[in-house]
Amino acid sequence: MATPSKDEKKPLTFAEISAMPRGDRYTLFKDNVVKPFGAIAKAKDVVVEKLHTAMKVAAALKRDYAAMLHGKEIAPDTTEAKFFKDNCGGDLPARVKQLATFFNAVVLTGTKPLIPESYLDAASANSLEKAAVIISTERKNAAEAWMTTDITLDVVNALSTPGDATKKLKEIRARQTAKPEDEGDAETPASALLMLLQNRIMQAKDNDDESYKLFVGCQELAEAWGKNTMIPPTRYAEWLKRRETESKPQLLHAGQPAPDTPNTPPVPESETAEETAAAS
Repeated sequence: MATPSKDEKKPLTFAEISAMPRGDRYTLFKDNVVKPFGAIAKAKDVVVEKLHTAMKVAAALKRDYAAMLHGKEIAPDTTEAKFFKDNCGGDLPARVKQLATFFNAVVLTGTKPLIPESYLDAASANSLEKAAVIISTERKNAAEAWMTTDITLDVVNALSTPGDATKKLKEIRARQTAKPEDEGDAETPASALLMLLQNRIMQAKDNDDESYKLFVGCQELAEAWGKNTMIPPTRYAEWLKRRETESKPQLLHAGQPAPDTPNTPPVPESETAEETAAAS
């Protein structure tokens, strides 16, 4: 355990503070609470005040970095972090980086802005940071289709409509991260998730908005897989060949005939690797 140096002052005990004249306690409070904690509060206020400008400056510099890297104006192994540190006088804080990425995505991506810059200027720093987290997650979840998802459009509407955007964004984030118990998790087998989806489709109602969204989602998924936009070409060919040569027992209820061939006997269970080895 480290030994305190001679210059290091030990905290006053409660008894010592209580024994002081009341006026000295006033001074002690000012020196140990008002000044340091007030400085922190002021620093936070300054950060919030400058966050909009910081976001845009960082966004512009991120684009400079990309252009310089592409134009071979800087070494190919120059990282973005090194670029900021060497040329801009310091590191790019994670908080500002996320907002800069968000700004580039919603204002400078595509033929026209998803959200006009003036709308972001009018939004609070809290709203911007909440929106940035949602859009970052949506870009990971939906890849190139992120600009047209319901979640993204809800964020655009929240920041484009007068009112309490922060509250709306909080609700959107809750929907984005919601995970009902019956949806399974990372350990749930794909066959179980497929069966769950099939059950949801069977339970869908004609006049239910959630059922409509389920229908649209299934259509988009089928189209994406059918166009081979979500699977590497080599894997796609491999799976097509495998599908032609293997049965699909994982898609069916055990003991039931295939729905497209009702007069055939039940599809047998596939052999395990151990059973195949034993048979050979």
